[in-house]
Amino acid sequence: MVRRWVGAVLCVVGGSLMPGLLSGCAIPMPSASAGVSEVQVRLVHVAPNAPRIDLEVGGVRAARGVAYGSVSEYVRIPAGEYDIVLFSTPENLGQSAGSSVVARTVANLRGGGVFSVVAANEPNRMTALVLEDNIHPPFDQALVRFVHAAPDAPALQWQGEQGRVLIPQLAFGQVSTFQAMRPGFTQIQVAIAPSASGSSVRGIPLQRFDLQLEAGKVYTLYVAGLLRSNPALSLVLAEETRARRLL
Repeated sequence: MVRRWVGAVLCVVGGSLMPGLLSGCAIPMPSASAGVSEVQVRLVHVAPNAPRIDLEVGGVRAARGVAYGSVSEYVRIPAGEYDIVLFSTPENLGQSAGSSVVARTVANLRGGGVFSVVAANEPNRMTALVLEDNIHPPFDQALVRFVHAAPDAPALQWQGEQGRVLIPQLAFGQVSTFQAMRPGFTQIQVAIAPSASGSSVRGIPLQRFDLQLEAGKVYTLYVAGLLRSNPALSLVLAEETRARRLL
């Protein structure tokens, strides 16, 4: 089963996520002293050729200077509805030039939840996407979901060892549901999906990635980068279970 980004975004205002959409509509951070419950939030940067990114949630910087292909640590904040803003960060962090808004959205972060804000798409079309993470895997299995985050690639197929099809097709911006996988060493192959390649069973192989999965952990695997340009296709692995240390 797959779902589009819009299904993963908890609340989006309007049909566009371009900078300035929500100007004058900032939602303040709820007061921790008000006794509200907490959530955990982090930033995943998979927007190719974009500079470092800062994440601001309700006017508070939750992550700073996250580079492409990187994942920030989870940060605790009070639960609530927030204006979520992504800022570009100067490559020279000491320079005086200020950061600029590159994407924003509004999300309702429900109490007790764990969330990833994903910086996706190319710099001139960047979006801020909110995914709810899962931190409760079976003790003897790994939970894995797959995300197509390569903006110029057609629909992709995800294959396991011996060519076993794990996810038949994901279009750009789609997210699979979590599925249990056997822990240990494994290989994941990304291919052009049959609908895009003309094949009736398996797609045209593009890239193979080696993984070491651990029992009792949860992972999201992002195929990032560009098919026809640089940076090349790569795998960004984000481990959700790291949030447990903050609970």
